[in-house]
Amino acid sequence: MQPKFIKQFMPLTELVPLLKELSYSDKLLLLHLLVGELLKESGLVLLNEQGKVASQGLHDSFEAAAVLAKALAEEKVATHG
Repeated sequence: MQPKFIKQFMPLTELVPLLKELSYSDKLLLLHLLVGELLKESGLVLLNEQGKVASQGLHDSFEAAAVLAKALAEEKVATHG
C-alpha cells in the first residue's frame, strides 16, 4: 500500500528511479526522514528525542560494549572454568 502523498504526486514506479539519482548524503537524509516518520506512525520515539534514555536502562555504545564484554567473559569462565 502506497502512502497517500505518493499517490497524489507521483507513482512509486516513477519515484524510485529519481531516488536512485540522489547523492549519498541526500539518501541518508531521506532515510533519516523516513525512519522518523515510521517511528512516529508506530508510536515510538527516537532515542535522542526521549530525554529519558538513562531511566529506560539503555546504554550508549561504549557502555553497551563494556556490558557485553563482561557478560562474554563471565560466560567463558562459567563454560570453560
